[in-house]
Amino acid sequence: MARERNKMRRRGQRDLSAAIQEWRYEVGIDEHGARLDKFLAQRIRWRSRRGIQDLIAEEGAVEILPGKDPQQATIGALRDSLKLRTGQEVVVRQPNPQPEQPEIIGADPGELEVVYEDEYLLAVNKPPHISVHPSRGHLTGSLIHLIHERHRALYGDTQDMPTLCHRLDRETSGVLLTAKDQVSRTRLGKQFESRSIDKTYLALVVGEIEGESGVMDQPLGKALGSEVRLKMGVREDGEGLPSKTEWKVARRLPGHTLVQLHPLTGRQHQLRVHLAALGHPILGDKLYLGDEQIFIRSVSEEGLTQADRDFLVLDRQALHNWKLVVDHPFTGERLELVAPLFQDIADHADALAADSAGA
Repeated sequence: MARERNKMRRRGQRDLSAAIQEWRYEVGIDEHGARLDKFLAQRIRWRSRRGIQDLIAEEGAVEILPGKDPQQATIGALRDSLKLRTGQEVVVRQPNPQPEQPEIIGADPGELEVVYEDEYLLAVNKPPHISVHPSRGHLTGSLIHLIHERHRALYGDTQDMPTLCHRLDRETSGVLLTAKDQVSRTRLGKQFESRSIDKTYLALVVGEIEGESGVMDQPLGKALGSEVRLKMGVREDGEGLPSKTEWKVARRLPGHTLVQLHPLTGRQHQLRVHLAALGHPILGDKLYLGDEQIFIRSVSEEGLTQADRDFLVLDRQALHNWKLVVDHPFTGERLELVAPLFQDIADHADALAADSAGA
């Protein structure tokens, strides 16, 4: 099995927990005489050709060592067109963005709630208010940073670092699955693509839903006339994509309902849009609960007003990825990965119930 994994190995996730990330590439026989920039462009595929040239020009970012070059030839000044020799070793070093202070995750700084782990997989209960991967506005402190820090602390330097198998919105909490090697990642990726993985969410919505279960199957597409480019909406003009969500009541509360959701398709914002169209938007949803100007203010320098916060009640959308059911990439065992409802939603639901009982 280890032989199969090594045979299928691909370039994996770089270690985002390290202050400096280093890559080493040996020049092969067929690459004798290759230009330095072309040699690196074939290996560092996450940077453009221009980005590679900027990297070469950056002091200390690229180094060439004699390595196994039989003649141990003198290496000239680094430049894009430098011709490489068989046996030389090209070293690339890049700093990873590091936070000045670690972000606080829930009540315990730096702690990750693990819901499942073995040699191949790691699943955690993602907290709200944290991006799963670095983005333009959040270069540090992402969930994958924290996972890599944990992996390094437990296992030291390893050839593979955990790789994200899927994504959750910054405000959404719940099960987040990663693979510890590229064979597992590839096999899980095929399951996600074929939609053979069962996903179940919990959402605390406004209003008391009639009935105990049902299906929402309105087609979805870009919201016409919206000022927010990413906003989606129900489309009855023939331009929407088929979208289907099964739902059932998990808990009834005064003026609210905790709903269990099973998406049968994977459209952008599907659960949020379907629930809003049903007349029961998710509590705390800045984009679909009320006036979209709330969302616009939330991402602007203006920020949310106190009236906005009072209207939203919660400081994030009350959506939680409760359960993933997947086939283990090596054993084939059907795994049920469950993340307990995150505390902010659970506490608010309990407070609603308590207020009702005390009335």
